[in-house]
Amino acid sequence: MDKYGVIGYPLAHSISPNIHNMAFSGLNIDASYTKIEIPTDSLKHKILQLKTEKWSGFNVTIPFKEKIIDFLDEIDPISEKIGAINTIKIVNNKWIGYNTDYIGFIRPLQSEIQHLKSALVIGAGGAAKAVVYSLIEKTTISTIFIINRTRIRAEQLAAEIEYSRRINLNVIPLSETGNVAQSIELIVNATNVGMGMLADETPINIPIKASNSIVYDLIYNPKKTKLLRLAELNGHKIINGLPMLVFQAEESFKIWTGKSFPEAVVRHYL
Repeated sequence: MDKYGVIGYPLAHSISPNIHNMAFSGLNIDASYTKIEIPTDSLKHKILQLKTEKWSGFNVTIPFKEKIIDFLDEIDPISEKIGAINTIKIVNNKWIGYNTDYIGFIRPLQSEIQHLKSALVIGAGGAAKAVVYSLIEKTTISTIFIINRTRIRAEQLAAEIEYSRRINLNVIPLSETGNVAQSIELIVNATNVGMGMLADETPINIPIKASNSIVYDLIYNPKKTKLLRLAELNGHKIINGLPMLVFQAEESFKIWTGKSFPEAVVRHYL
């Protein structure tokens, strides 16, 4: 039996095992998928342990999408540009890193892409890197604003992501978020603010009043974060993180098995 798992902390909210195990079962693949919860100060010890065991691959989630790179043998070119990994395939004991977040993120926006010209991305971690890369490569957006609680992290993200001259990429302080959000067309929360112990918080403490904005929260549990509830009350289209989770999971599944999800899996979750 092939063994797969998701590496992260915390993982109580994760439904990735449900999704992948349903897919394995539906395709009669002899494999299993489990949670591998690793405290943030134990990453090196646990990864070295996992490397002595028989695994076929992993997903990687908060807070290790960037830190896991130090333990990989190879990284595919797109993931190297993004600077974050969410999928690992093990081939002949080599750990090879990929990013499927950037594909999963854009799928729920397909019908809106041609209308989008500006975006505000909240966060500067591994998920935010995939979001910014996807917006640059997969949309006609010309202006992207990035905000983060720690500004230097946002500046590092902007410096690390490769982007064309057609993109106007701006790092702004939190104090300017209100002015920017008034006219932005897409607002993306790529932080964990809104889930777990932060479920009663929102990453931007302002009313969202821009007309025709789409507010997209990568969090899928809860289904409606405080940010999404606020946006909905103001009449905006909202998207939670469940479609992204399913679509990025399917791309990981393809990397591991060469197969797409059974249709029943997609129907069940979407």
